[in-house]
Amino acid sequence: MSLPSDSVANLNEEITDDQSLEYNNDGTPITKWDKTKLILSIYWRGLVCFITPIILLPILLSFPPKKYQWCGYTLVLMAIYWVTECIPLPLTSFFPIIIFPLTGIMSTDECCWCYMNDTIMMFIGSMILAYAVEQSGLHKRLALCAIRSIGYSHYKLLFAMCFITMFISMWITNTAATTLMVPINFAVLKVFEDQNLLSIYDVNKNGENVASDITTCYFCAVTFSATIGGIGTLVGTATNFVFKGLFSKTYPNAPEYLSFPKFSAFAIPYMMVMEGAMYIYLVIVYFGFLRPKSAAAQRAKVPQSGIEAAEKVVNEDYKNLGRITFWEIMVILLFSLAICLFFCRSPQIFSGWGDQVSNYFKLGNKKFVGDSSAAMLVGFLMFLLPSTLEFFNNCKAQEHEDLPKHSIPSVLDWKTMNQIMPYSFMFLLGGGFALSEAAKEEHTNLNGKIGAVLQDFRYLNNGTILFFIIIFTVFITNFASNVAVCNVIAPIVMQLAKEINQNPLWYNIAAGYSSSYAFCLPVGTPGNLVVQSVANIPTAKMMKAGIGPTLTTIIITWFCINFWAPVVWPDLHNLPDWIYNSRTH
Repeated sequence: MSLPSDSVANLNEEITDDQSLEYNNDGTPITKWDKTKLILSIYWRGLVCFITPIILLPILLSFPPKKYQWCGYTLVLMAIYWVTECIPLPLTSFFPIIIFPLTGIMSTDECCWCYMNDTIMMFIGSMILAYAVEQSGLHKRLALCAIRSIGYSHYKLLFAMCFITMFISMWITNTAATTLMVPINFAVLKVFEDQNLLSIYDVNKNGENVASDITTCYFCAVTFSATIGGIGTLVGTATNFVFKGLFSKTYPNAPEYLSFPKFSAFAIPYMMVMEGAMYIYLVIVYFGFLRPKSAAAQRAKVPQSGIEAAEKVVNEDYKNLGRITFWEIMVILLFSLAICLFFCRSPQIFSGWGDQVSNYFKLGNKKFVGDSSAAMLVGFLMFLLPSTLEFFNNCKAQEHEDLPKHSIPSVLDWKTMNQIMPYSFMFLLGGGFALSEAAKEEHTNLNGKIGAVLQDFRYLNNGTILFFIIIFTVFITNFASNVAVCNVIAPIVMQLAKEINQNPLWYNIAAGYSSSYAFCLPVGTPGNLVVQSVANIPTAKMMKAGIGPTLTTIIITWFCINFWAPVVWPDLHNLPDWIYNSRTH
């Protein structure tokens, strides 16, 4: 049977059209919506880069735009770029150098000064100290010593992992502290797995290996402890430098509230309480603490054979380290010197060495010598002093062959440090400081404009405002860079405090500390990404582990900011004169 000619033509057209269609891997045609989704998923960063400046143009509605409008435009633009990370964070931090001189807000010279100051030099100094500890291997020796001392049951091991990571993270970067504990975690868990006491991985519905509950507990405990430990000292994490630097730059005439001793006096007890709460939550959820008949409690039981096997592995690792080296001893001595210099510079309970310098030269400024001077002094010594005693052996050489063939390595190697130094954080800090400087009254008075908008908050109770600041900051910091969040929120809440007649330091520390607490999502902090990638922890499991620490952190932070902070800083209940005399001289 033959088809009509017009039917044949239509059929040929349909065949031709079908042949021209593009198909997915499963054979279904690719629609325009599929292409759109693909383009958006690949090129969304570029779209955000180009669309955001256009969408924000209404901020510049008046013609010509006033300086505070340009400053506000830059602030919002940088905030969006920082949160979305559509371009690298340090590149966003260069916007003030580009925009402010071209709009008459600040000169290029004034902008650039914001990128190199005492706070940023202190950050560099803290990195030098941290890398000396890492390169010498001292942190691993401390971790293994603690585990050997505390014990090998799940409760004791987790306690050791938590508190040792917390302690180490007080002095080195959170990511480094987390990374250090990863192989130790795996070694201990592998011993228990070999004894058939647990499984490191479970198999999900797709047949993929994912972290078991016990594995999730151990690895999340490490990254959470590193986050909490970072707030214990001024050098613990970059956000500490941010909110300290922003406060100092906004209120240069204020007393040195955030000196190393004062900072630690508040932060260490606060940190210990949060760490304890986090540990209790994890052992309740994963080890069945207070639930002796639960499945979790049964899994957490470790027989004597398992304890002995774990002890053997840890002892072997410790034995492989050998005796403590001269290098490690030098790091201990120099690090201890740095801590003593930090605490004794201007402790405010007796006249410190920094105060003595100020008095000797009759400067009348107790902040004339900053912590960065001490950090750089110790850093210089680390590059100068030897890491071995080989020099003395060379002095005893009797034969030509015994003479030195190469130079003696210093405690810290500049080439190595130069390769791993996170210089990008310097620009990130500087970008925030430039925004803070531009928002001052002498430049744009953006702070005053924001303050006028926030006037209605004066009718809320101070504790309520602090609670909202903490919750909002913790929520946002789980999705964006901690440093970027602190850079954006801290200046706003300080201006809010000023407008409602509260001490800006109070709201600054509330936002500053809260910006570090990213427990629920892998993107919140690099440490979370490290443990998720190496242990293959699903996001849902990390959220389960992190929801408890998030809630306890909010509650403890609110309590400590409300009741413990005024003990350390009695001025919080007052409205000092320096609040209204913030112009830099």
